[in-house]
Amino acid sequence: MMHRSRSIVAAQIFFTLAAASSGLAQEGDTKAKSLGAANNEAVREHIRNFEGRGQTADFTVPALPPGLAAAAFVTPDDVTIEPALTEPEVRQPVCINFDERGRMWVVQYLQYPFPAGLKIVKYDEHLRAVFDKVPPAPPHHDRGADKITIHEDTNGDGKFDKHKTFVDGLNIATSALPGRGGVWVMNPPYLLFYPDENQDDIPDGDPEVHLSGFGLEDTHAVANSLTWGPDGWLYGAQGSTCWATVNVLKNPSQQPVHFKGQGIWRYHPDTHQFEIFAEGGGNTFAIEFDAKGRLYSGHNGGNTRGFHYVQGGYYQKSWGKHGPLTNPHAYGYFPAMKHAPAERFSHTLVKYQSDTLPERYHDHLIAPVPLHNYVAVSQVSPDGSTWQTKDQFHVMETDDIWFRPVDIKVGPDGCVYVADWCDTRLTHVDPRDTWDRARGRIWRIEPRPYASKQPVNLRELSTAQLIERLASPDKSTRQLTQRVLREQGDPAAAEQLIKKLPDLKGQLALETLWAIHGLNKFDIDVARLAVAHEDPYVRIWGIRLLSDDQARALSDSLFAMATSETHPEACSQLASTAKRIPGPVGLEIARRLASRDELASDPHIPLLTWWAIEAHAEDSSLAVTDLAGSLSSTEIGDQIVLPRLAQRLAAVADTASLLKLAQLIQATEDAALRTKLLVAVDEAFAGRKIDRLPEELREAIVASASGNSLAQLALLVRAGQIEAEQAAIAKIISEKTPQKERVKFIELLGQVGSKAARDALLKLATSTTSQPIRIAAISSLGSFDDTNIAQQLLARYPDEPEAVQSSIIDNVTARPAAAHQLLDAIEAKAVSQQAVSVDLLENLKQHRDENLNDRIAKLWGATRATPAQLALQLEQTATLLKTGQGTALHGKELFTKRCGTCHKLHGEGADIGPDLTGYERTNLDFMLLSIVDPSAAIREEYTNYRVLTVDGRVLSGFLKNQDDKTITLQNADNPALVIPRDEIEAGPLAIDKSLMPDRLLEDLTATQVRDLFAYLQSNK
Repeated sequence: MMHRSRSIVAAQIFFTLAAASSGLAQEGDTKAKSLGAANNEAVREHIRNFEGRGQTADFTVPALPPGLAAAAFVTPDDVTIEPALTEPEVRQPVCINFDERGRMWVVQYLQYPFPAGLKIVKYDEHLRAVFDKVPPAPPHHDRGADKITIHEDTNGDGKFDKHKTFVDGLNIATSALPGRGGVWVMNPPYLLFYPDENQDDIPDGDPEVHLSGFGLEDTHAVANSLTWGPDGWLYGAQGSTCWATVNVLKNPSQQPVHFKGQGIWRYHPDTHQFEIFAEGGGNTFAIEFDAKGRLYSGHNGGNTRGFHYVQGGYYQKSWGKHGPLTNPHAYGYFPAMKHAPAERFSHTLVKYQSDTLPERYHDHLIAPVPLHNYVAVSQVSPDGSTWQTKDQFHVMETDDIWFRPVDIKVGPDGCVYVADWCDTRLTHVDPRDTWDRARGRIWRIEPRPYASKQPVNLRELSTAQLIERLASPDKSTRQLTQRVLREQGDPAAAEQLIKKLPDLKGQLALETLWAIHGLNKFDIDVARLAVAHEDPYVRIWGIRLLSDDQARALSDSLFAMATSETHPEACSQLASTAKRIPGPVGLEIARRLASRDELASDPHIPLLTWWAIEAHAEDSSLAVTDLAGSLSSTEIGDQIVLPRLAQRLAAVADTASLLKLAQLIQATEDAALRTKLLVAVDEAFAGRKIDRLPEELREAIVASASGNSLAQLALLVRAGQIEAEQAAIAKIISEKTPQKERVKFIELLGQVGSKAARDALLKLATSTTSQPIRIAAISSLGSFDDTNIAQQLLARYPDEPEAVQSSIIDNVTARPAAAHQLLDAIEAKAVSQQAVSVDLLENLKQHRDENLNDRIAKLWGATRATPAQLALQLEQTATLLKTGQGTALHGKELFTKRCGTCHKLHGEGADIGPDLTGYERTNLDFMLLSIVDPSAAIREEYTNYRVLTVDGRVLSGFLKNQDDKTITLQNADNPALVIPRDEIEAGPLAIDKSLMPDRLLEDLTATQVRDLFAYLQSNK
């Protein structure tokens, strides 16, 4: 049974009428404020004309008062929703935390999105701002509107009845966390510490700046979510579109740390060390430690509840928008946790581990989904050394679109607290300041019935009493207790804890280890006890807490664990620790893990072992011949480590590395593995010639396989061997060569081939061989600047099937001379104007050829629909769909032809664009906007990019990958195109228009439109 009050309907109507009358005035005011942040007329013009993407503000929908909003929630029978805090005490809350007295700390993000005192010089293609200066740190800063407030339940009745402001006037502050004698504040570009030694909630003086250099260019993706780890480090998250070059001001000897957004970082407040804990993810805006010390964060994409971060791990990114990983030799990454298809997004979460809510919530993730106005409860189950999730039910949901849950925490009372931004607007992709700053709520999810609990001030407890609290069933209480023990506990108490540790079991054993570490007594003897403990999580944390010296001292124990440890998470942590421990100890741990075939199927461990070995690739202790000898016959060595080591040595490509590569190939006896090594080396040189090949390496390549080795042949072609190129040409011409091989060598000859290769490709492109072969040849011919190519391709165009025609159009629009030939053919009616897509027309304009642009204008006029045209088509299509039903079966045929070349639905179609299965397909308004005006909201991972090459080509497509040497573009009609960076004049430049055409429905009949939508909204 779900509960909801229906008494809000009349009030909803009243508030709607009131809101409609004030909406236009409010919009005008906010636009004026936005324009004030602009530094120049170009930026002001951008703000005036930018219509916004995604869930923009709706001034016609009223905000319900807190009581009515609470009554609008649908909840299960076993919980109820209460307003813990509302406006005016809180407005635009972005972060909540609890202190050791049970008080709630709230960051009110009222300055968002424009930092005070800064002017925007320009916006880039991702709507990231470039400011006129770096803001000074407090107290010399430009005062903003952000503030940090404290809220207390003074009598234990569950109501926060005492309110105070700790600090105000902040300027883009995202997180506040009490601890270590004060309060830590994330105020990008700075990490600040406000001392408050006497805990009177008044800063003792000016804040100390511990870190600087966090990005500020996108204030919805700045550094955030300060959280204490079980190890005493201060953890933080970095959002997606802000890069960082972090300077440790308290430790000038540490070099600045640069990373391109997306990840988890940590800082030690005593040793002043800063490091990236794990890299990648979504727009990372949460940190959650569970009872075992695992770290999670949410994701701003769909089909997952978030990421399980392990130390030293690399995770998926939107490579085009957010840039590559800091390690160019990762050669792999972890995805988000597995989850059934689900609508996006849950950017934050908690793992509920308390006994206050009913048992069915225990050990489940609870995750807000702000785009759809609900909070999901998800089951968590093991997936090897990591985890997977499955939604169970919604603990709170509403059709009130003002409900925008942005943070979630479990309080010391065991209730779940949800910070509600309270705004119709959610999207950041709109430079206009249309945010409603009048409201904010903190909702409490409590059991039904619920007896409130009197808060306890942990600071008033003795060390012995604090230690007793480590047995609490409530994780939040234990976490707060651990922090207080670390800050004021008596170190002498650690002796009794150390004596008890070997005999303790379960959660108390782990809490005891953390307490010993917090009391600064984690010495070599405790470390030895921990790594040998019966409880696997004590072993895991014993491994993780080791210093370098301790690891060396316990090397024999670690080697034995790497050989025989059976717990997958312990093996995972061994690999993570092996990566950070310098010298032969870390390398040997990783080698032993990589030797174990039973670990090869784990989702994380194989790559973790590679990353550990790669971290030691420059160590003198790494002997490639020994590594090949010990790992050649193992699954992880054969499939993961040795091929990637070969790729790394080839990618570095200095003489020493290439000689090591020769040794590695020569030391590998298994022929199949040698072939894998050559394939990996070929991957390292993708898109490029091999300019320098030491004789030792050439001999190793030649001797490594028989003459029919494809990888061997490919490398010799890249190295410029004429005989090898001739053999490759013979392969592509022969109909007996398997199609996959032909395509591979067609692409290779297009990248590095001579005139002889060009002639062979052109002959193939104009032959009668299969379509995939001809399409690959046409694409590869794009590398050659020869007007005869366009002439021959266009001559055959009228007689070609549609797929081949599309490839020809892609080819001849890349260069200006060929483009003129295309327009000649269009004017002669040999090619239809409709054959040239809008994105290719935009590419043509980039050639800077005035004559070409004049011809385009005469033939096509405006190449994009105007806002008025799009609005009219939206209205007409909506009316059409409401006045008749379509047939899904017929719609499937239309989808396959028009949409399936890019999109997948119900498991069928291509993976170029988003998989539509998990989207809001039953929401007609959403589907209409996405199809009629696809550029209104482009998911960042599906942004179209344009590249200008030094030889005059203009190319575009999705940016599928990039590293320090190449980028890879992909579109619907052609194979992936690898472009060496040294051949790029400009780009990759993001295009603010979707690759999907905005007039997709124009030539469809009413019946066809209904059929297409019937299939798009179908369940199968």
